Amino acid sequence: MKIGVIGLGTVGFGAVEILTQQKERLEKQIGEEVIVKYGCSLDEVTLPEEIIYTQDFHDVINDEEIDVVVELIGGTTIAKTIILEALKKGKHVVTANKALIAHDGQEIFETASQHNAKIYYEAAVGGGIPVVVPAKEDLIANEIEKIEGILNGTTNFILTLMETDNLDFDEALTIADGLGFVEADASLDLDGIDAAHKIQILAMNAFEMFFDFNKIQATGIRNVTKKDMDYAKKLGYRIKLIAQAKKLDKGYGIDVSPTLIGIKDIVANVNQAYNVVEITCNYLENVIFYGKGAGRYVTASAVVSDIIKTHKQDMWKHDYQYEECIYPITYSKYYVRCDHPLDIDYETYFSQDKDHIYITNKIELDELQKQLQNETYNLFKVRG
Repeated sequence: MKIGVIGLGTVGFGAVEILTQQKERLEKQIGEEVIVKYGCSLDEVTLPEEIIYTQDFHDVINDEEIDVVVELIGGTTIAKTIILEALKKGKHVVTANKALIAHDGQEIFETASQHNAKIYYEAAVGGGIPVVVPAKEDLIANEIEKIEGILNGTTNFILTLMETDNLDFDEALTIADGLGFVEADASLDLDGIDAAHKIQILAMNAFEMFFDFNKIQATGIRNVTKKDMDYAKKLGYRIKLIAQAKKLDKGYGIDVSPTLIGIKDIVANVNQAYNVVEITCNYLENVIFYGKGAGRYVTASAVVSDIIKTHKQDMWKHDYQYEECIYPITYSKYYVRCDHPLDIDYETYFSQDKDHIYITNKIELDELQKQLQNETYNLFKVRG
């Protein structure tokens, strides 16, 4: 097996390290030599002397000896060209590119099928957490009914800091950014877009469908205040950014939003930069995947696992139909905070200082918003 790694940033270099350090053990696993032939990057890096360094990705994908192309540059432009050209040459592809799979997965998978090539993308969803493969393979006896989880470690880290260190949003964001947790484009994390990319990938495989990513409604954490987190805690909840997907009577519900989770719930107790995915099935019922969602070796381990998987007989197919009916999940309980009493149907209520806090009974969001017309309020979903 000869490999070309395109993109030698944190994860790419980590993958090269694992492949070289674990070479003997990996070869024993697959009964074949494992060789990293190329490392490709615009910025020159020091590689083991047996690896050819190049700045031109064409050197990798045009080399007939290369079996697996690893795309780790990110983005949806040049990365797409690399992946499609590699697949058209019959080379297997491994990527951690969640945005590209979310936006252009249908074209990519169809190209792979046409050229009898494989594409794996475990690292695109939960970093090193094995969830894509188990959901697609190990749960094959089940119909997946619902997926919920914390899929963005940055926002989870920020929300954890706000609670444990008594910080407001801006203070926690500054710390997270200083530690390198925040994407260069912070909106990907803070506005729920990164989590939306990941739930799109999980929903695509779980429900065996392609759909327009732009139909996913994503709300981030910019409006979560320390005050709301404190009130949620008084009520027995913790606020987390939750991505979810489930079957509806007509179509599928998929969205990302800050959500109050019961404090005794496992998901509510996933803190710092950790991720969790909870899958509800018809036979297995509930299964939970938990672990670090980012980091050099954390993500690189998933990349290397996918590289080795290309050697094995493939049971993966992406011959899905396109699904038009994608909606936000709007029938829920809601947390509402206002500076005066409200005339709404509620399950729980209390007031403190000038704030009036409600947990509503389950209601459609548009109906609740009609009742709150002309009011100024903070509103979040409540799970349960």
